[in-house]
Amino acid sequence: MSQQFDAHSYHVNHSNQSSYAGSHNFLASTTWQHTSTGLEVVNSDEEPYVATIVGRISAYRLKCGPAGNHFDSGMSPLEKAKYQFYISRPANAELGADFIAGINNLEALQNQVGKTGVHKNMIYEDVTGKMLRFAHNVFIARNKIIPDSPHGENAENAPKMDEETKQWPIPDEMAQEFDAIKYKFEAQPLPLYHDNLLVQPQHANEVLNGAIVEVQFGIQHWYIKQTDTFQATPMKVTILKLGCIHVPPNYKRPNPSEDSDVPGQPASKKLRSSED
Repeated sequence: MSQQFDAHSYHVNHSNQSSYAGSHNFLASTTWQHTSTGLEVVNSDEEPYVATIVGRISAYRLKCGPAGNHFDSGMSPLEKAKYQFYISRPANAELGADFIAGINNLEALQNQVGKTGVHKNMIYEDVTGKMLRFAHNVFIARNKIIPDSPHGENAENAPKMDEETKQWPIPDEMAQEFDAIKYKFEAQPLPLYHDNLLVQPQHANEVLNGAIVEVQFGIQHWYIKQTDTFQATPMKVTILKLGCIHVPPNYKRPNPSEDSDVPGQPASKKLRSSED
């Protein structure tokens, strides 16, 4: 059974950590560096910076199911599908203040490298206030293409279909499109956890809606069509408190990965970053 989330204790334990986006030490611990396609925020060891923020999952454009933000007969192909979700300011006073401070720090980061004055795709604002958008690929290119035939796949030393992709719960209306790409692309579940278990992709939207979550994420920048494009890339999403929803049974499972990224939590696959 889940323990009750203590917002005050969380604030006290995290507010002074430099990786916490709402911390006054956050900006001093970050710097921008070049990648092969753009820029990313790194730490003092020149490694991709892993920031942390807490927010409430918005129902607005919540697309974290097995096909992400792809829709049938859409203009973009399935292999370009992305998980997408937004977090907004929590109602709790302390966490709400942390969130606002975090948004201010992230806007300051954007201003460090943004040259056009138009900063897209990471921080949004509506009548409820500012929200932070997260996105990442649902599918990643395979290192080795799998032969698209029973004979080829059974050949000696031929690469095999991974179990995650083989059992991927793609919606029926997208099954044909999925079958066409699964030999070149593999599915990667959103690293979404509750009670130290991975949330099943077919239940992610329902479980996330309205939840208070901790998101660990990287930050990237690209200059695209004379526009500064930013992306918050989720590396791990932990549900701290479920929303007021009906959660389906059996929505969690152990993560089959062997190596753990974060102490006290099961392992997650390393999500590969890509341009938005």
